[in-house]
Amino acid sequence: MMRKTTKYLFGVCIVLLVFNTGVFSQKKFLRRFEIYSTSIHTSITPPSNNVSHMAVDTSRGITSLWIGTGKGLAKSSNTGRSWIDYGSDPAFADPGIFAISSMNNTIIWAATGHDENTDGGSVQTGSGYAFSTNGGTSWQHLRQAMDKQQDSLLHYGIDTIWFLPVVVPEENVTFDVALTPGVEWISSWASGLRKSTDNGQHWQRIPLPPDNRNSIKPTDTLWTYATNDTLHQHKILPRFDPRLNNNFLAFSVYAADSNTLWCGTAGGVNKSTDGGQSWVKFSHQNQSKPILGDWVIAIRGQRMQNTLRIWTTNWVASDNAESYGVSYSDDSGSSWTNLLQGIRAYDFSFDSSICYIATDNGIFRTSDGGLSFTNFSNFDDPTNHQTITSPQVYTSAVVGDTVFIGTGDGVAHTIDSPEHPFGSQWSVGRSYVPLQSSSSTYAYPNPFSPGSEPIRIHYKLPNSGSTASHDVRIQIFDFGMNRVRTLINSSRTGSSDFDEIWNGLDDHQRMVANGVYLYRIDIDAQNAVFGKIIVLQ
Repeated sequence: MMRKTTKYLFGVCIVLLVFNTGVFSQKKFLRRFEIYSTSIHTSITPPSNNVSHMAVDTSRGITSLWIGTGKGLAKSSNTGRSWIDYGSDPAFADPGIFAISSMNNTIIWAATGHDENTDGGSVQTGSGYAFSTNGGTSWQHLRQAMDKQQDSLLHYGIDTIWFLPVVVPEENVTFDVALTPGVEWISSWASGLRKSTDNGQHWQRIPLPPDNRNSIKPTDTLWTYATNDTLHQHKILPRFDPRLNNNFLAFSVYAADSNTLWCGTAGGVNKSTDGGQSWVKFSHQNQSKPILGDWVIAIRGQRMQNTLRIWTTNWVASDNAESYGVSYSDDSGSSWTNLLQGIRAYDFSFDSSICYIATDNGIFRTSDGGLSFTNFSNFDDPTNHQTITSPQVYTSAVVGDTVFIGTGDGVAHTIDSPEHPFGSQWSVGRSYVPLQSSSSTYAYPNPFSPGSEPIRIHYKLPNSGSTASHDVRIQIFDFGMNRVRTLINSSRTGSSDFDEIWNGLDDHQRMVANGVYLYRIDIDAQNAVFGKIIVLQ
């Protein structure tokens, strides 16, 4: 159940609702509209192992895979073999990426933010936008979309609506961006749904139906009269307040075309067919075949022949009858099919009739509208022995017959084709510091807490060819040099960097005590290499 706790802070509602998108370092964000030259760094690994967003653009004969990470934005144009890292460009006010959208391989938008510490925990805070109009060659920065204190009245059709002005970036992070020709759409939680027609220099607030209405259009009469005003002499203006209306808390936006828009909120799914002027709301409560849950954190469209299937990820908002899972509609929202009930889902990607769903329980694949599923939650790379240790998948993308997933522990991809069944082999890409020789090693994260994460012992095989086999033995000792674990004692092939994972257990599968431990790496007959590990529960 979604619990609302509010603070009144300079005219903005702060809805303390925590969603785990990762903790990002805070930077003082820029306040002006400026253009910068791009600082580009290219690497064979992604800039961070925390990958929460992906976007694919195949326009103009170019294929670009964009990823949002805990250390900024990156792009691959060669199916993940190398990455261009834009994280050091000053147009990105924060390294934390909360949304990505690309159009025509020319216009790219990324929303940034961070978690700001408060007395009661942390509050997600928007720090603006970086956008490019030349495919990423250069970037411009915009401050977070906010109101002025006096921006409380909005003319809508025949009415004037009072809206609570959002004048601070706290709980005003932009979670989604959609681009149509000449228009940018953003969904920014307490700041709601907004659009710009001038590259974000000005933002227009878009009214959605309040919680007590299932639709809104410019010809509606929204004002009322007091019960004792029998002559109807004094109109009472409607007060639109996100503290009191879950449907004003916007989380996702999808543009099927310039006129057909979908917006997911904490109050359901909203659809417009006239460019955002009129809206119809679909919720768990107002339909006979409704969505599973009203908190819609992602909404995407799957194009299949003459059908546009709308998919939503559904979380529990304010009704105990709601549940987690995903829903889709083939009739423009009139009815919904519900799948994966009880599972928290984050994102979708599509390949013709195939849908891939990123969830807490791994990546799900269905080619028949949910009648059957294939699911993978273990992602091991037999080539470089890299492993993603958590089943959580936050995002996915399809490039040709290659399916990418983003996790909190790296990027992975697999082939999905008749010759290579989905998930039959995974390739894992993780960010690490390459070693110059086999005489060096390090372990990370260090210190480590076995109850919350494993530690990786990083080493390099001698440079004797990609097919050369080497005998590798890794042992772990306590500070008195008593062996507590033989981690591996086998052969490894290649000349690349490797990680071996230790979960903090000894050879008898007992958790070791806190303290300092040493590890020893023996490769063939060369001198042993040593490193230190600190276990801290």
